[in-house]
Amino acid sequence: MQLHHRRSLLGLISLTTLLFVANLVQAQEHQPQEYLARLRNPATVRGTIGGESHDSYVIRARKGQMMTVRLSWREERNELGINQAQFYVSELANFGGEGAVKFGKESHNGNRWSGRIPRTKNYYIYVMAHPIADYTLRVTVR
Repeated sequence: MQLHHRRSLLGLISLTTLLFVANLVQAQEHQPQEYLARLRNPATVRGTIGGESHDSYVIRARKGQMMTVRLSWREERNELGINQAQFYVSELANFGGEGAVKFGKESHNGNRWSGRIPRTKNYYIYVMAHPIADYTLRVTVR
């Protein structure tokens, strides 16, 4: 009788573990993963972005270097209006608007940014568009 109870308990534990792992895998598949594409200097990247999403890039820069970021896109008109793309440079490895760098300055209607790097580290560039845009991102560090 004890052997029967042990087998039943072992079977129940196995089934519970299997269901737990299956639910965990399914939950991970439905969560957006932050993907950071590593850039090498100088970098030119072409992509398409829009809606609720963003593209994320990371580049390493040393203290005293000058970093320049330029964004261009093909302007198109659709039922939602004219598309618009934008970017920001951040010191944080997670998208959210906070962490935008406090140094440097924008120019060319926000399509260009340049700044002298205050500390050696990774810097993150996030590209967004509305409603959708085919873009070209150029990054140089000198």
